[in-house]
Amino acid sequence: MCGINVIIDKKGHLTADSIQAMNAATLYRGPDNSDFVSFQYKGQHIFIGNNRLEIVDRNVHSNQPFHSKDKRYSLTFNGAIYNYKELKQRISNDEWQTESDTEVLLHWMMEKGLGGLTELNGMFAFALYDRQENSLVIARDPSGIKPVYYYNDDNYFIASSEIKGILASGLVKKEFNSSQVNHYLQFKYAAKPFTFYKNIFELNEASFIKIDAHDFKIKRYERPVNIADSSPVKDQTLIHTCNDLLTNSVSRQLVADVPVGLFLSGGIDSTLLLSKIHSLGHIGFPTFTIANALNEKAYGTNDVTFARLAAKKYQSDHHEINVDSSMLQQLPEFVKLIDQPIGDSAIFLTHVISEEAKKHIKVALNGAGADEMFAGYNRHQAYNSYLHHLLHKKTAIKLIKGTYNILPDGGNHSLKKVFRLWNKFTGLLDVDPIQTCMNFSSSEYFIQRDDSTQEEAEDKNYEDVSYYLNFCLRTDRSKYLISDILALTDKMTMRSSIEARVPYLDQEVKQFVEGLNPSVLLKNGRKWILKEVLKMNGGAAFLNRPKEGFGMPFGRWIKMPQNINFVKQLRNSLHPIYEWVPYDTVGKLIDTHLNNSRDCSSELWSVLLLMNWYEKEF
Repeated sequence: MCGINVIIDKKGHLTADSIQAMNAATLYRGPDNSDFVSFQYKGQHIFIGNNRLEIVDRNVHSNQPFHSKDKRYSLTFNGAIYNYKELKQRISNDEWQTESDTEVLLHWMMEKGLGGLTELNGMFAFALYDRQENSLVIARDPSGIKPVYYYNDDNYFIASSEIKGILASGLVKKEFNSSQVNHYLQFKYAAKPFTFYKNIFELNEASFIKIDAHDFKIKRYERPVNIADSSPVKDQTLIHTCNDLLTNSVSRQLVADVPVGLFLSGGIDSTLLLSKIHSLGHIGFPTFTIANALNEKAYGTNDVTFARLAAKKYQSDHHEINVDSSMLQQLPEFVKLIDQPIGDSAIFLTHVISEEAKKHIKVALNGAGADEMFAGYNRHQAYNSYLHHLLHKKTAIKLIKGTYNILPDGGNHSLKKVFRLWNKFTGLLDVDPIQTCMNFSSSEYFIQRDDSTQEEAEDKNYEDVSYYLNFCLRTDRSKYLISDILALTDKMTMRSSIEARVPYLDQEVKQFVEGLNPSVLLKNGRKWILKEVLKMNGGAAFLNRPKEGFGMPFGRWIKMPQNINFVKQLRNSLHPIYEWVPYDTVGKLIDTHLNNSRDCSSELWSVLLLMNWYEKEF
């Protein structure tokens, strides 16, 4: 795990100061070694930098940038190639210098070229420079686990694992990209490939940039996934296949020359991973859970209770990290750690858990991607029901929407969550299934039509439920998962110099799931395949707990007197962010939340984070 930094100086005027500044600004991604190399070619100056976090083969010979024996190729690599031992057997090289996946990746790309990208099982972002051809390739993994950002103009091409790296070069003017505000308010993240900075872009997943003397191009390398046919597959076959694939995935991702641990929520996803770790013979495996401080009441989560039970059953070395309302006062300092806003309060807790975990481990497995791959969200089940029962019944949709205002909103009712969920989804129904899908994934207070998704579905007049359900799941995997879950996980774990690994996004697991007809994933309820796998591994007791997100209790904390300053900040109509954020809407959200009419904490948090980040950056 590392951080990559690259500069192509097209005019040949730069010294090494810029690449050194980029490395320094992102040193926490790889504090074990920091280095760079430079090359000159026909008036151009190429700089390749790397910050290394030693995980596999900690020998100095594995430091980066890594070079081929003849010095033709130079590689800077961020990530892990989990099938590197298998790939090594297929490479003709017989003079290996190291035991690292870095060296295997270099020789694999030298031998297979860009076509070899599809056979890599791992998470990666790398830059490979061919000195002979003066060509540079920058590639990102198919799941978008590891990030790459870039800037390109007539003078410079700059790429980095973080926007911070690009800005640290001193070669890019920092300008706020206000065009992303509306998308952020709706979905809580920027719409890649765009960022909150003008002219700085994010490379999409399963894509590469190739630059040579004649061309600059960006292309995808992953083959499109075909929706499987509807041929019946026995449930037990699916369950056993998934069980085996997850065992293999966890086994591969436990490989490291440093201590490894697990972020354990006590939910199905992380508990299943712990059961696999235990089945592979690991006793006393480090696990980490966020807990509410003893001086505060529980805030509606059973995470701690179930995490303790899981830790006891599967014999882990369990650590609990207490949080309380005082951590909210850290927000102005916290925003200095992030590249750009991600309006998910899990980003704060991921930072907290990572800071504690780094005292014990250097690699952390986590359950990211399970919900997106195995249809684990309430919205997936609601959308599936909509497709089966309402898609072609416009009158029914209108009637159901008409009940929205007379249904109880919940309040303190024992069925509060049920009513709120019902209210949300019935209010978001549309006769257009694409728009309904986007509505289900967005903030109900800032909904706008997303024309980009409409363009994707143009001229597709499908009556098939599977098409739309696949669209919904694919959208979650390519947008929400990458730009929210994986982005905050990478940023916060790497900030603490921890490598985060995600077994549910193993390429073999991914290919298995994407090869299924999407209706299969929901035929027995949300995430039913994983539930059955967990039951096989002794986890039946963990199946009936309600689904809960990983987030701090901001909604309760902001009502406390000690946090009134944040309410005042939100009500400050003169704040510059209200040039783009609708002030009246925010004011109504505050009032609605404070009088306990409705929980608007998610929207208020995203606005508050944006405000504090903007103050820090601009």
